[in-house]
Amino acid sequence: MSRHTAHRPPLRLPLLLANAVKGLWRGLVPIVLLNALPSLPTLLALMVNGEVSQTPTLADLVALPIAVILLVFAQGATVAGTHRLLQGDDFDLPLSMQQTWRRLPTLLGTAFLSGILVLLGLAALVVPGLMAIALLYLVLPACMIERTDMVESLERSGQLTQGYRWSILGLFILTLLPTIGLGAVTGDLANAPATGMQALGQEAGMMLFSMLSAVTATAAFERLGEIRGMPEAARPLPEWASGKT
Repeated sequence: MSRHTAHRPPLRLPLLLANAVKGLWRGLVPIVLLNALPSLPTLLALMVNGEVSQTPTLADLVALPIAVILLVFAQGATVAGTHRLLQGDDFDLPLSMQQTWRRLPTLLGTAFLSGILVLLGLAALVVPGLMAIALLYLVLPACMIERTDMVESLERSGQLTQGYRWSILGLFILTLLPTIGLGAVTGDLANAPATGMQALGQEAGMMLFSMLSAVTATAAFERLGEIRGMPEAARPLPEWASGKT
């Protein structure tokens, strides 16, 4: 066993998840309001179309980029507010939105870069894609909390997750499971391949995943920040792009 492995503090997933649930509960109303925003363009497009279309309509094409921008905005504001909650303050919704608005171009660029890297990893092989998800799991908290630029956010996430990526991947899967379960329920309730019920279920699932991923990523960022501040972790770390776990 290497010296680095022997002295590496545990991530403590149960405690991390408990902090995430606590933050989610304390800020439930503003977090729900924020993460409902990305669904509005899709629901408006559904109202315009009058039914679920098998082929994208003009309304769908207009709604998609707006929904993506609102998703990044919602997650950034959720991270900012949850960070304050975990520090012992209140979830200040107006302040969180104001801070996110100012950071939005950088947040969008960071989300785009990390998304491209994950897609490339998944396209090459599944395992590199999963490792890319774990490596880049903390890009938005880094961008919002430490106010890093696009490349620095990717590097910071890689530094913080170094040595903990299997645990981070497990955390990602845990936040994904409720979304999969909700999708299965709404799929069973729908009688056709594409129905209004399914569309609403998909939006509810995306909203749930957005909430859980933002809150748990913020809690993980806080925990790994504490770990990296310990004497045994104060050592040069490999570059984020090295792919080491």
